[in-house]
Amino acid sequence: MPEIYRTNEPPGPKRKNPVKKEKIMNGDLLFHPVHGLCRVDRITPSSSSDHRGPSYSLVPKIAARMKSRFIISAADMEVSGFHGLVSPKEANKILHYLKAGNGKGRPAAETPSSPQAQAWNLAHGLLSLAYDKFEAKDQKKRQALEHSAKGLVGELSCVFKWTLKETACRIRKSMGRTSRINPSVLSALTLAGED
Repeated sequence: MPEIYRTNEPPGPKRKNPVKKEKIMNGDLLFHPVHGLCRVDRITPSSSSDHRGPSYSLVPKIAARMKSRFIISAADMEVSGFHGLVSPKEANKILHYLKAGNGKGRPAAETPSSPQAQAWNLAHGLLSLAYDKFEAKDQKKRQALEHSAKGLVGELSCVFKWTLKETACRIRKSMGRTSRINPSVLSALTLAGED
């Protein structure tokens, strides 16, 4: 029986993926594998000559020393990498997929911009490199691994309200025996779990 993790939020009406299904509103949370969780701070309506739609001003939830803001037009939202968080149910499926370790359990292809597809791609990238015996000097694979680890750990920690370290440990636990896993994957997960 797979372990099922729950969020700390009480049940109630929730908004679905704000990027695809519904109109994005002020205060919505969007996730990016590199920049993390961001809040929609301001929506600028499009001008009459601009056919790209409104622009969204996104502010990271965790403020760094330098204040950063991302301005993205509605037309570019799909390719920007920002997406709504996956549901806790979908996140549990991803952990179960990592636990199986054989690539089974991945759902049929979603639309490339859906949050499920982006999270599943990160999980698939992590799992495919976990049992691959690549050299640590292979920069392309190492960067892909770090991107997948950081993105998946960040997204699941937001969904389940866990710390990054706890999320990285749960992903490692889901992947099974560490003796079979490429040491580069374990170190990437450890690095992604640092707060």
